[in-house]
Amino acid sequence: MIDKLKVVLANFNENRTYNGDGYYRVKPFDDGSYELEFSVSGSCGTFDSHPAIKFALSPESDAVTYLLYRDMLATPIKFFKPESDAEQGVVKLAFEQLVDKFYLLK
Repeated sequence: MIDKLKVVLANFNENRTYNGDGYYRVKPFDDGSYELEFSVSGSCGTFDSHPAIKFALSPESDAVTYLLYRDMLATPIKFFKPESDAEQGVVKLAFEQLVDKFYLLK
């Protein structure tokens, strides 16, 4: 999964890329973290994350740390810091699925 993630990070940036089903974006932050986001068009020109996951990637060990999870189309809306083991597991699975979705475009 780390190899796929590195391809995704090398091929996407903070400009949204549209591909029929929605918009793909990787937003880097000054602290070295990233946000992997799939979004769809919302009302009035907005973009609704479905989902967006902010994470840090350790350059030494390639370990991924999940920092924030957001899904504006889920009912109820999900917006949380994954702290418990259960939340970490949910975000890890969603992250792996999202990386695969991005990877298939490149």
